[in-house]
Amino acid sequence: MSDAGYLLIFASRLLEVFGFLMTLLFIFKGVALKHVFITAGLTASGILISLFGFVSGKISAIQSFAIESVFAGFILALGFYAFKEKREEKLRPPKPPPKGTRCPVCMGFVKEDYYCVAREGKDLYYFDEEEQLKRFLEDLSEYKRLRKLNIKSIEDVFVKGWDGWKRAEIYLSELK
Repeated sequence: MSDAGYLLIFASRLLEVFGFLMTLLFIFKGVALKHVFITAGLTASGILISLFGFVSGKISAIQSFAIESVFAGFILALGFYAFKEKREEKLRPPKPPPKGTRCPVCMGFVKEDYYCVAREGKDLYYFDEEEQLKRFLEDLSEYKRLRKLNIKSIEDVFVKGWDGWKRAEIYLSELK
């Protein structure tokens, strides 16, 4: 085999490492599990097809590289789609509060016709009125202590009727 063949085989193995690293990235970034499994399956398929085909002598080094390139392209496209889907999920307005949800300020039941939401990561806190949301954000440390809430900081807020989420800092600065 020529030097070019060895370089192509080396490049094929780098593309396999790329697929493996993308799988790990999906796991640590919290991408949907279906994308993790599809990426792992594509990576494993690419490795098996190109490696066993090359070792058995049925495909050449350039064909092995081409196969790995196609699988890496699929993985890259899946990565763009998965992160776009994750971003859209974060921008999407929240669902109405589940039945029996209580407001952390007044402990009353939150109505589905008008509600406000504060988000910390994936956790959602529903409120009866916008005034209670405002009080909660202004005295967050007090409510954390009183209600024994495990909240680091509120990232975003949403009031029913808005188009989307607002950063909590921007919302508080608009109120002052």
